[in-house]
Amino acid sequence: MLNLQSNSLWKPLKPVVAAFIFSVLLAIKTQAQTNMVFAWGDDSYAQTNLPAGLTNVVALAAGANHTLALRTDGSVIAWGDDSMNQVTLPPGFTNAMAIGAGVNFSLAVRSNGTVFGWGDNTFKQLTPPLTLTNVIAVAGGEDHSVALKKDGTVVAWGDNFYGQTNVPPDLTNAVAIAAGSVFSIALRNDGTVVAWGDKDNLFGELDVPTDLSGVMGIAAGSYHALAVQTNGMVVGWGNDNQGQGNPPAALGLTNAIIVAAGSYHSLALRSDGTIAGWGRNDEGQISIPASLRGASAIAAGDLHSVALALPLPPILLGIAPTNGHIRLQFSSVSNLTYTIQTSTNLINWEMLGTATDSGNGQYQFEDTNTVNFKKRFYRTAL
Repeated sequence: MLNLQSNSLWKPLKPVVAAFIFSVLLAIKTQAQTNMVFAWGDDSYAQTNLPAGLTNVVALAAGANHTLALRTDGSVIAWGDDSMNQVTLPPGFTNAMAIGAGVNFSLAVRSNGTVFGWGDNTFKQLTPPLTLTNVIAVAGGEDHSVALKKDGTVVAWGDNFYGQTNVPPDLTNAVAIAAGSVFSIALRNDGTVVAWGDKDNLFGELDVPTDLSGVMGIAAGSYHALAVQTNGMVVGWGNDNQGQGNPPAALGLTNAIIVAAGSYHSLALRSDGTIAGWGRNDEGQISIPASLRGASAIAAGDLHSVALALPLPPILLGIAPTNGHIRLQFSSVSNLTYTIQTSTNLINWEMLGTATDSGNGQYQFEDTNTVNFKKRFYRTAL
């Protein structure tokens, strides 16, 4: 009933479209400050009804029926179900550096490493230990919260009827966390995953595959868990009654980099910026918007999904020669200003100029400094 994507240490990914034509590499890069939020699926609580002025977003989180966005200035915007005040931020709250969402509550990590929460506090899930500091990531379950500290240790609090806050004493070197309904998982820096909680292990969500290794990201839904490996493969375990476990072979999912889990659906962000979804789809929660490309972050709630992306990232149309020069042509969002940069080593970049918008999102730029198609590298920036 919640999204619990654990990549709170958000680093803006830069989707790249590259092509070798005339021995030239054109790398189209997008910048975090231009990212836009997309939301789809159930909107019964306006959880996919994006608020006005939603700009400069760097991270997302989704509870059962509400959504959070973290902005570059450390502010948080929340929308959707507010029956437990989960979207009513306390006045003057600033300096957030990470966010998380439980079923009916919200969490944020301040820049000083402390945790702050709002919404449902029936089980004291908003009341972290007084000594809790140096936190870098948070995740929320049904009625419990989990925090990852800078030193790689994990702390949990709130409802513990199922042992979901009983962090294994030997859990060290954690680099990511996620929380399901009544269980929790953590990723160690050696690529292994640890799970605890649900004392009945009702759906096998604690049964991390024994051969699972090389994991770089995790997520937890109501009663299922996901792991994405460094080889781009996604592995799921636990409840699979809606097909939310392992991704169907038909998806051809071999280049995943981030995963997110809703109650009964799953999402994966591919390295090319596209998103794959599987599992329950009665509200269109895995029906990815056709215009969504160049995604950099994803999150999933009960019956809705959200992503951070450009509406239409630059798409290479071609590189044409003109009088011995290189002419770059690409397509993107119209009426934006793109600058062109060049490099000979992909390390040191210099400005060349501004691409011309020829209308309908078509851009071109001619490098008059290059003759005879010598190998150079190009990229765009907004």
